[in-house]
Amino acid sequence: MMHDAPMKRLPILLFAPWVCLPLACQAPDETGPLPPQARCRPRAELPPGRLFTDVTDEVGLTGVTGIRLAAADLDGDGWVDLVVHGFGNTRDQVPDRLLRRVLRNRGGRFEDVTMASGLLDSRDGPMTGRLAHLAVFGDVDNDGDLDLFSGTFATATDMPPTDRGEILLNDGRGHFSMAPPSAPSARRLPTAAATFVDYDRDGLLDLFVGHFYLGSEGAGNALYRGLGDGTFEDVSRDSGVLRAPAGGDLTKYLRGEFRRAVYGVTACDVDNDGDADLLTSAYGRAWNELWRNDQGRFTDVGQGTPFAADDLLDYTQDNAFYHCYCRDNPGRCPPNTPAPAIRCDRYAWTPGLDDQPARLAGNTFSTACADLDNDGDLDVVHSEIRHWHIGRSSDPSQILRNLYRETGQLAFERLDHARTGFVRPMLLEAWNEGDISVAVFDFDNDGRKDIYLGSSDYPETWGALFHQQPDGTFVEIARRAGVRHYHAVAMVAIDYDRDGDLDLVVATSTARCGGDPLCPPTQQVRLYRNDVGALRNALQIRLVGGGPGRANRAAIGARVTVRAGGITQVQEVSGGYGHFGLQPGTLLTFGLGEACQADEVEVRWPDAAGSVERYGAIPANHEVELRQGEPRPIYVH
Repeated sequence: MMHDAPMKRLPILLFAPWVCLPLACQAPDETGPLPPQARCRPRAELPPGRLFTDVTDEVGLTGVTGIRLAAADLDGDGWVDLVVHGFGNTRDQVPDRLLRRVLRNRGGRFEDVTMASGLLDSRDGPMTGRLAHLAVFGDVDNDGDLDLFSGTFATATDMPPTDRGEILLNDGRGHFSMAPPSAPSARRLPTAAATFVDYDRDGLLDLFVGHFYLGSEGAGNALYRGLGDGTFEDVSRDSGVLRAPAGGDLTKYLRGEFRRAVYGVTACDVDNDGDADLLTSAYGRAWNELWRNDQGRFTDVGQGTPFAADDLLDYTQDNAFYHCYCRDNPGRCPPNTPAPAIRCDRYAWTPGLDDQPARLAGNTFSTACADLDNDGDLDVVHSEIRHWHIGRSSDPSQILRNLYRETGQLAFERLDHARTGFVRPMLLEAWNEGDISVAVFDFDNDGRKDIYLGSSDYPETWGALFHQQPDGTFVEIARRAGVRHYHAVAMVAIDYDRDGDLDLVVATSTARCGGDPLCPPTQQVRLYRNDVGALRNALQIRLVGGGPGRANRAAIGARVTVRAGGITQVQEVSGGYGHFGLQPGTLLTFGLGEACQADEVEVRWPDAAGSVERYGAIPANHEVELRQGEPRPIYVH
């Protein structure tokens, strides 16, 4: 159902248990107002035709270009808006060449409000443009609207003197102004990722930032503690997330005692203890980091585990760089070493370094947290770039199952591709797996989460949609579904039209497009409307925390458990994740399949007490708002 104007919030209604019948839900005979009747939908199978429709033109996105996407309700009207970033090493040229776009959703159609947004202001003055490459959203001052962190992927020598990471405060109507300078703007580092998180559960949002290379070593991580007024203090070293640099010491490097070149960061509670752990996606075939949160102090417990890297370390058979080294250094390799399959004029191989586990991991760009098997803990999906000439010792994109519920320990198992179906054929002999981004969402509202894997930049790399089957395996259906997008560099799954299912917005990369006839002429942004999710039942939940001393107002880090139809689903509210700030907004969508109500909804708030609030039956196909400390849901529509 399309809405032409923002929906007015219905009054708070008395909450009562419901009895669900095959075609309708009936309420017990009680006095007083009752929740609205459930809009129960009968059993529905996926139709044989396309599942998504490209509606880019009709929703006002024609001509919009960019390669980074984030979604947030910037003006509080209930309709999720888009912020799009291009990529360049110069400021926006106002008004002729804008690298950023702010697109306000007005009842399902987007309007460009960039010029009025304040995002083109800099420390040099209004409308002077600013070098910026990513944005993530959270309510840093707890005033009820979403502010943002704007990150810049450049070093001090590459960016204008006054440009750097900045916190921008929202006036509630979608106009942003720079907060006073504080820790996030103190250093000019190549920022590649960021997420808002309340790591110490004081009700004030903090900021975790990942940086790329600074010289030959990564610039590492930064953790900034929020002070509640839009300013932050640097707690990177005190919290433990910033290592000392290896400084060229090979021994330290091989032990993992070095700062990673980080391409993505994620925050989620992987050990079910009520606080947010921090995950980094490392580039350079280096180990990923899993920072366990122990009352605000962090320890990397990922090294040596499947989270950091897989256990395939044999480089001898299919690493062409090694083969080139062997060709050029006779007698230093086994006699049966294969001949190089590449020209050896630009290879890099150093014995004692490139043959060690610390250099046999992956090029991880994004890590998504999601309960893929509905067992109550958060699994992860790594998206990786991998090349044919490096071979199997480089990690692939993979699903990692969280074993915490089974073992009581923080541990992951890498699931074999043949077992999961999370694989697609390589279309070229000289293949490249160019997976930069990943989104996990239930597109058909059957209660099982699906995966969209963004594969970009290289020839014959396409976005892939993996549909989860009842047995937990996945089938790749992007072509059939209508979302096989070439060079799908970034995506967000949002309900842009408020019909109860998640649509897909995809950005396009034109990098490495020289001579590729499949490449589009521009970095176009396309919106694919979901035509099948609304055939089944769903429940959408928006949370509002109590503020300082309780949960942050945006409820980032809150965990919602929905029990319906014999299935238990878990989701957390995200403050952004992955490569250059993927963020799908703060509204959570739970597919209920044939169930016409959620039998129980449980919210674990990210506050110091770990407060848990439970709600009885909530009828399906509504958007509800749950406010911390209030016992009844607000039915939004």
